[in-house]
Amino acid sequence: MPTHEWTLADDRPGGGGPRNFRTALIVVAVLSVAVAVLVALRLLGPGSSEEGVPKLGHKTYEAQVDCRVNSSGDSGTVTIDGTIRGESSRFEVTVEVLDTATKQRLALQTFEVSGTTTFGGTTPAQAPVGSAGIECRITEVR
Repeated sequence: MPTHEWTLADDRPGGGGPRNFRTALIVVAVLSVAVAVLVALRLLGPGSSEEGVPKLGHKTYEAQVDCRVNSSGDSGTVTIDGTIRGESSRFEVTVEVLDTATKQRLALQTFEVSGTTTFGGTTPAQAPVGSAGIECRITEVR
């Protein structure tokens, strides 16, 4: 004999009723808001194309550097000349000068490059230069 509870049960096949629909709607709304916030941050944040605003990731550039040393006994100076071209009009270029034979650092200089493609200057050599000469390289570009 059927009971009263059995006759009131909602055992229809298929959906879970209004409660599952409401949960799915809330999940979709939260995900939509999260995606909208990420898009807005990407368009308005540090990745924007405004000049002078740092971008996320690496700057694309081409650079060359040349160094000459003038030494006299245990002291000397290193003259650094370089060029840089790229997607930005502002770079910070760090150049390291090494003794070719010993790989000992002779000089380290950072240049602010803004509105031009050239950089350079003279810096004291921090150690005597060996007979094999020097090598210079760009160690960092920001």
